[in-house]
Formats: sequence, structure tokens, C-alpha cells
Amino acid sequence: MNMPSVNVLIFTYNQESFVEETIESVIKQSYGNITKIVIADDGSTDKTPDIITEYAINNPSIYPVLAKKNKGIAYNMNRAIKHIKGDYVSFLDGDDLMDNQKIEKQVNYLNSNSELVACAHDMKVFDSVKNEFKGNFSKIINFKKIKGQIGVKSIFDPSLLICPSSVMYKRETLPEGLDTRLKYWYEFFFIVEVLMKGNMGYMEDVLGIYRLHSTNVTGSKNFIEFGLENSLIVYSIILARYPELYPLIKKRKSITYLAKILECIRYGNNTKAKKLSKVLMSEGNFFKGFITYLTSFILNEKRANKLFQNKRFIKVFLEFF
Repeated sequence: MNMPSVNVLIFTYNQESFVEETIESVIKQSYGNITKIVIADDGSTDKTPDIITEYAINNPSIYPVLAKKNKGIAYNMNRAIKHIKGDYVSFLDGDDLMDNQKIEKQVNYLNSNSELVACAHDMKVFDSVKNEFKGNFSKIINFKKIKGQIGVKSIFDPSLLICPSSVMYKRETLPEGLDTRLKYWYEFFFIVEVLMKGNMGYMEDVLGIYRLHSTNVTGSKNFIEFGLENSLIVYSIILARYPELYPLIKKRKSITYLAKILECIRYGNNTKAKKLSKVLMSEGNFFKGFITYLTSFILNEKRANKLFQNKRFIKVFLEFF
């Protein structure tokens, strides 16, 4: 029986505490045709490059791509993508882990569903700070149960989240690379590009571990500051390339503004919250903008922070808006 070749791309930056376990989880896969493990490091200043180099010496399937300077995640991922040769490609962040049957099960799934361009699965969520498992990604981080296939319409739903380390792609469906103009939101754009070519399957199997820790990108100070800016750039690029997606972009854009307004209130910047509410009103969402404008007078930091910690509130918020 023909076994499609698989390449695994691992992306690292200052992850000396995690990367060895991550690499081991790939080496120990049950699938017998993983032809290349590309490990791209984005100029780490700790021992991560040394660990990668040592593994490469002892394992001919490991191909290290080590940068001298840090240039950002999109650049780093592009350096790895250039070396793809497999039929299927699996991405893995340098702090996440694969179940030892992950690759085998995803290959079988894609072989059985040849119309799909990719497939994803559920993950366990591990809190590295508290050293405990929190539950499954589908329940802890996601806001909506994924059923069946994921199309481009589904990915614009902010309540539906996919763990990047869970996705396996068919090589021919991948874009040439990620847009390096973006510091954030590059993965959303990347997934949209893939899903314009077909649907992604979803497996309910739990086939990996997603780590939560203090250096996760979405919780960083820079993401809080520049996340909105990058999201608006992404929406503009997508609209220019795929005008037919305008209704989806418009709805997602308004929700992005709403989330940012609440975030501003949460961190005590009610003045910016009011300004963004006015922008929302000017872009044809008068009712939503007016509600958030009034909210900026009512909520304070303490109340907003309490709401943000309530997953039920966030779910209702996303469904309502």
C-alpha cells in the first residue's frame, strides 16, 4: 500500500524548556513515512538552537533552519515552508506536543476524504504555569462545537477556533508563504487562503497537547497593542483578493471592533473605547456602536475584567453581535 510522505514543520523561538519534548513527540510517531522534520528557529538567544543542532546530528530526517536574527513568526514559518517536499504537511509550534498516532490517523483521514484540503483535531490544554491539564481545546478555548467540515464561511466565525498545531495540509493547497507584513493574524489569513481551495475536515480525536504559558503570543503586550491594526490590514488584503467574501469580512470586522472596545475598557482606556465606538457607528453598525459607546460610560476596569473572565458572557456576546 502506498504511504503518502509527510513533512513536519516545527517553529521555535526561545523554547529550550519545551523543544526537546516537542521534537521527541515527532520522532516517536507511529507513521512510517515522515520524510523530513524541518525545525525553523527564529534567532533564539537561549539553548534552543543547540538542542535542535544536536538532534539533527543524530537524526538524518531533521533539517534545521536556524536564523541569526529574530525577524518574526511569519518570516520564520516561511523559511520552513520553502523546504517542503512531502505529500502532506503538519505544523507544530515548538512548545506543543503530538500524540504518537497523530500523523498516522490524520493521513488515514485525508486518504479517506480526498476532497478535503486539510484536517484538524482536538487537543489537550496544559497550563505550564500551574503544571496541570485544563481540559480539551474544544471546551476550554473554543466557544463553539465544531461539527463535520470547516469551510471559509466557518473560519470567519470568531467563536470557532482551531489550534494551529493540530492541522495537517495537503501540500498542493498551501500558499507560497505567510504575509510578512503582518506581525499577528498571519495564520488567519493563511487558513483563509487554504479554505478558498476547499474544506477542512475536523476529527474529534484528541491527538496532541497545546501548552498555555506566559509567552503565548495572543496574551502578549504587543498583541494587545497591535492586534487590531493587524486584523484590519488582513481584512483589507482578503477583500482585495476575494471581493466575494465582503459580507463575511464586514461582520467579522465589526466583531473585532467590539472586542477591542471591551478590551480598551478592561485596561482603563475608555477614551479610545468611545472613539472606536464612533468608528463602528460610522461604518454602518450604528446600533452596535451606540451600545458600546454607552457601555464605555457604565463599565469600569474591574467590571470589564470580570466579564472577560466569564466564558459564558463571551459566548453570548459573540452570538448576539
